[in-house]
Amino acid sequence: MRKIRAFLSRIINILTFTDLPIRKKFILFSAGTLFWIVVISAIGFITLSRLSAESRTLVDVIEPQQNILQSVIRELAESDITLHQVLLLENTDMIREKLLKAKLGIEESRSRLMLLRTGGVIQGYPQSGNLFSKEISGIPSNVVVLEVSLKDVLTKTTRLENLLSEIIPAKERGTASPVILREQIAEYDTLTQNIIETLNKSSAGLRREESSISHGIKEGFHTALVLIVCTFLVGAFLSVMFGFLISRNLVQPVNAIVANFRSFTEKHDAVKEIMVPSKDEIGILAAEYNKFIHMIQAITSFKKIIEEDETVEDVYSRLGNFLSGDLAFKNLTIYEISTYKNTIKPVYPPDPVVSDLSCDTEVLLNCDLCRVKRTGHIISSKKHQDICKFFRKKEGSVHICIPIFISGKVGGVVQFVLSGEEASSAELKEKINKTLQYISEAQPVLESKRIMRAFKESSIKDSLTGLYNRRFLEETFESLVSGVLRRNSTLGLLMCDLDFFKEVNDQYGHDVGDAVLRETANVIRKIVRDSDLVVRFGGEEFLVLLLDIQPEATFDIGNKIRASLEKTKIHVAGGIISKTISIGVSEFPLDTQSIWEAIKFADVALYKAKEYGRNRVVRFTSAMWTEERY
Repeated sequence: MRKIRAFLSRIINILTFTDLPIRKKFILFSAGTLFWIVVISAIGFITLSRLSAESRTLVDVIEPQQNILQSVIRELAESDITLHQVLLLENTDMIREKLLKAKLGIEESRSRLMLLRTGGVIQGYPQSGNLFSKEISGIPSNVVVLEVSLKDVLTKTTRLENLLSEIIPAKERGTASPVILREQIAEYDTLTQNIIETLNKSSAGLRREESSISHGIKEGFHTALVLIVCTFLVGAFLSVMFGFLISRNLVQPVNAIVANFRSFTEKHDAVKEIMVPSKDEIGILAAEYNKFIHMIQAITSFKKIIEEDETVEDVYSRLGNFLSGDLAFKNLTIYEISTYKNTIKPVYPPDPVVSDLSCDTEVLLNCDLCRVKRTGHIISSKKHQDICKFFRKKEGSVHICIPIFISGKVGGVVQFVLSGEEASSAELKEKINKTLQYISEAQPVLESKRIMRAFKESSIKDSLTGLYNRRFLEETFESLVSGVLRRNSTLGLLMCDLDFFKEVNDQYGHDVGDAVLRETANVIRKIVRDSDLVVRFGGEEFLVLLLDIQPEATFDIGNKIRASLEKTKIHVAGGIISKTISIGVSEFPLDTQSIWEAIKFADVALYKAKEYGRNRVVRFTSAMWTEERY
């Protein structure tokens, strides 16, 4: 049963031109309508041609022949009457007139009979009491005269003329023998009657032929009328049926699309795909609609996910994973622009190797060199290979850089590096458009999360040095300590304090003092690992937390910091200065089971370093603490 339905469905699809473009559908539908109009017209034309031919046969053939035969019959009958009248006359002039009239009548009859064979103009014979002329063509005797042999009739007519030629002179001279005259007249009568009978039979045959033709005309008219009506009904039925099927194939999917759009815009309901089996413009529209719905759903899902992500880095990672995964961009880098620091930082893929990046290091240190950042436009080397002089050229590769706008300014860049085959792909334009849509959806989320990150950093980071502050330390100590204890590792603590820092502020001013603090923070950051924490603990005090360090290795790290700062030259308005630092060292949980007590121990060791002459590192010992507890 299913196969039969599928077969019938295929037949209907073929008959209703389902897979053809809409224009071709209507062209073929119009051609079908035109076909039935042509059929009806052809039937009418053929019928009219046939009826016209039959009518011409009646008017131009049958009627002239009938008139000729009737005229000849009348002439012959009048000639025979005239000849008998001559026998009763005695006046020579009257006799000559009558005989001449009879002779003219026979000659006229003979000439008209000849027209039936040769054609010509017939004129002067009466029809319904009127005289007229008519031109006819020569007609074959077997068609026109039917059962009559014109040759025999003409021979007998010639004999009548000869008899008149014999009778007229004898009668005029009065020398005709009564016996011979009676015999000649008797022969004349016999020939005349014979010709008239023959012509009457011919006339009857013509009437039968006329009747047959008339009947054929009538039958042809009725047949044509029936054919025209039937053809019209069939054509109208098929036109209505195919028009309904075609319009249904067009209207149903369009209504479904309208209903889905209305449901989506008015009720915000989830929309479903529209299944349209046709390959015409409606099918293409439905496919594009389904693609659009998938894209909207994907974008909506993507936006919902990134809105629920915790950090900006999560959003960058989510965007990068989508672009590299779903859109199959193999070589993809996302950069974040910091206008405050005037730098560009790669944020995707995570932990990128600088040597693998496609941009020169100069751009990373000075974001104003980035063409996308300066112009806010999409930059592509597809048409202009040297459009960006800071792009590390890879032979045969094409780079496309797309801006990410944050608060109306370029706050990031998405960079694709494509092979020649990828750059010439027909799908590239569609993939770039999708990328723009996803970047557009990610922009407000990135903006809000970057603002949140800035607020958070402002609350847990020192604005001058960029280091964490004591609030951050208080918020993270619990998880920090539990992690160290869980891993059974060591946390090294370095309490650092600049030597004679007050003299810098007094001698050079607070701006130079701020520069010294920033440089000190940079020196410490360069020495420790990325996983270690550096906290600005007080005015010129810094606390360094060394995670999972080897026992007793904390002292060596502190000594490296001290030595590095001692060698550092700090450029100020008045010249170059250098500073030293004193550092106290303790380790948790080797020295104490309390993290705050470990900080206090490091602070005690720091004061010992100050007492011992500054610019040195001192390891805490139990001898330095005489109190029973912190």
